[in-house]
Order: sequence, then structure tokens, then C-alpha cells
Amino acid sequence: MTDRTSPIASAVDAGTKPSHAEALGKAQLWLTLATFALAPLPFGSVDTIWVLAWVVVLSLTLLGRPVRSVSRAQFRILIAFLVVCAAYLVVAAIQIIPGVSFGPNSAAWQRAGELIQLPTPPRISARAEIPVVTAGHYLLLVTSVLAGFWIGTSRSNAETLFKVARYSILLYALYGLLARAFTPGLVLWQPKTAYHGDLTATFINHNTAAALVGAGVILWACSIQQQLRSFGPLSLRLLMLSPSNEAVGIQIATRAAAGLLCFLALLSTGSRAGLACAVLGLFAAILQMVAGQLRLRFVYGLLIAAVGLVVIALWLAQSQSVMTRGMFDEGRWMAYKHALRVIAESPILGIGAGAFGDVFPAFRGGDMSMWGVWDYAHSTLVEIAVEMGLPIALLVCMSAVGSLVVVARAGTRSGGQSRTFLCAISGIMVMTFLHSLIDFPLQVPGYSIPFGILVGCGLALATRERGAETGEAAGHR
Repeated sequence: MTDRTSPIASAVDAGTKPSHAEALGKAQLWLTLATFALAPLPFGSVDTIWVLAWVVVLSLTLLGRPVRSVSRAQFRILIAFLVVCAAYLVVAAIQIIPGVSFGPNSAAWQRAGELIQLPTPPRISARAEIPVVTAGHYLLLVTSVLAGFWIGTSRSNAETLFKVARYSILLYALYGLLARAFTPGLVLWQPKTAYHGDLTATFINHNTAAALVGAGVILWACSIQQQLRSFGPLSLRLLMLSPSNEAVGIQIATRAAAGLLCFLALLSTGSRAGLACAVLGLFAAILQMVAGQLRLRFVYGLLIAAVGLVVIALWLAQSQSVMTRGMFDEGRWMAYKHALRVIAESPILGIGAGAFGDVFPAFRGGDMSMWGVWDYAHSTLVEIAVEMGLPIALLVCMSAVGSLVVVARAGTRSGGQSRTFLCAISGIMVMTFLHSLIDFPLQVPGYSIPFGILVGCGLALATRERGAETGEAAGHR
């Protein structure tokens, strides 16, 4: 008796396998979207338990992802990203290897061994091991970018992500405004310890809240511009006169109201850096959309950018927070100066991943106020240079600029909704990278997770095959 499979059974099996894969893909998509929306909620997810929880959830979204589903250009981007991550990991591992003698921390380990009269092998790092939170932040960045990247390989999934991003950030902005009005001394159910009178939403720091709602401003503004560009001047006038276009008019008005609400929340944070960087990011996003739509020459685009920057600078100079407190914080500049001393002593391999808060007090000068604990350098790039050394800091900086160039160029050259998505992401990247030069939003998981997912999605969208981009643009004409 031969074991044969009927054609009907074969067809059922063939249809079952794709359905299982499709169900798994949808589950992973919604896990990623839920992580994006919920990461800012528990006080910015700064507690270790939340860091580990989001690492687990984002890791689940990557299980079983087929590499064959990405294009050659996307595969190259993936490899480049993983190489940068691997370089960071290798240096962090070298820093904690016992017996490696290099830099002032090695001498400190030897001196400590002499004091306690126990054999203490020297290390490059000021810590014997990498802190759990530091390792968690690293894994969050890697997994969030990869999770967003796989969302970006699907046009429909990317569109869903942008809807979730817009509305979730809008809800945080709305909560922040209501909390500032009715419970100004609380963050969720906990008493505020700082930034009284400023909007912080569900974050402890008003600068991180400004980064999140600033991203919302950019997302809503780009969605409005996308809706408007489908109408010519005559169509816009007819839009208000024709009853059949009432739904479109309501949609535009609703998006404008959402964008204004996010902008009001941004102003209410009282963050000077957050406001300035968000406005610059918004300007970059809108300029890219207009330049791509009108096919502006580079010289004209540069001229418009210069005029826009002057106008933004004049407007920011008149804002209340800048006029009352100034644009620059003297204490922060003092911290940068003393951080440079740390870098000068360990320029190649740094002082150890996660060791800034341990080492910086020894270098903190008398010209700085003794109030507060400087557990962050208030500049992500400076902190990377302190902890990981100048080569890794330069590699991270080049990677950030390179990713921004990839997304921005694709945004000006693509069409349809892809242009809207890419220009919005590049604007958010401009805002975040500038903000991270003078603060630490990327070191707060409640913001770094949504940002990483958006950047991963943008890189995947920007590196789609040329044929797919051309076909997509033609389909939207």
C-alpha cells in the first residue's frame, strides 16, 4: 500500500503554511506597534524592569523573520547597521576583560587591589562588568531599529505604523496638557520632583517630553501637507464650496487641530532645546516635501533653507523661555569642558560602557554648581566619547549622518505616501540628532524605542528596489 497525498490535501497544506506565516507576521507587527505606543507610558520606561520587558517583546517581534524578504539594498543597510553594533559591542567587551592594562582606570584597579590586599586584575573600564541597564539600552536600540526595519519592508505595514505613531503621540500630548492643567504636581500618580509647571506628559524630564510631542508635530504636519498637495489652488477653493468634499475638508481640519495640539504641548514643556530642535526638524521635513514635489534645484533649496533658518532663529529669540532663561545653560558647558578632560585621558577605548556616572564626579570642577547629580553628560555623543572612546563616537556620528542622508535623499526623490513617510522620518531624525548633541532623549527608552522603530522603517523604505519605487509612484498618479 503506497502512501500518497491527495491533490486536495496538498492544496490545503500549501495554503496553510502561508496563513501561519501571515498570522505570525501580523502578531509581530502588532507587538511592535504596541511597544511603540506603550513605551513612553510607564514614566518613560526608565526602570530596569521595563527595559528588560521591552527587550523581550522586541526580540519576539524578530523571531522567524526571513532575510529573503529584503532587497539587496536593504540587506546592505542591515549589514552596515549590524557592523556598527558589533564594533560597539567588541569595544565594550574589551573594556571589561581582566588583565588588560591601558589607561588611568587600570592603575586605579591596581591601587584598589593594594588597598584591600587582594589580587585585583586591572581593566580598562571603571566597572568590573557592564551595567544591566546599559546593556538593556543597547539591546533596545538594536531590536527597535530591526523591528522597524521589517515593518518598512511592507508598504501597508509602514502606513499602519504611521497612523499608530500619530495618534499615540497625540494622546500623550493631550494627557500632558490635561495633567498640566489639573494635576500639575503629578506625573501619572507620582509627585513631580522637578520641572514644576512644565509639561512632562508621562516622562520625568521635560526635554524628553518635548522630543516626543515634537515628533508628533512633524508627523501631523507632513500628513496635512500630503493631503493638501493633491489639490491645486482651484481645487482648494472648490473644496470649501462642494458638499461632496466636506469629508476631505473635515479630515484636513482634524489633522490641523491635532498638529496644533501637539505644538501647544511642545510650547508647554518649557524646553528651549526641544522647541528649537523640533522647529528645525519640522522645517527640514517640509522643505524636503516641497523640494521633492516642485523638483527644486539644489541652489534654490539651499537659499530657501538659509532664509528659513534666519527666520527660525529670530522667532526663537523672541520665545518666552529663551528670553527669560537664555538659549544656553552655562552649567552644561562646564560639564562638557570637564568631560573633555576625561576623554583626553582615555581617548581610544574610553572609561567603560555605563561608567560615566562613576567617573565624572572625580573630574567635576569647582566652577560647577554642586546641586544635582550628573549621571548623564547631557550630550549623547559626548557621553559615548567618554565611555567608548573617540573612534566609536566618530563611527556612531558617521552612521547617524549617513542614515539621515539615505532617508532624506529618498524622501525628495520618491512619490506618493512614501515621500510623506520618509520626509517625516528625516525631520524627526534631524530634530533628535540635534537634540541629542545637547541632551539625552535617546538615552530614555520611552523615546528611544519609538525613534528606533521609525528610523528602521525609514531605512527600509528608503532602500527599496528602484523598480518597486517607480511602480509605487506610478500607482499614485
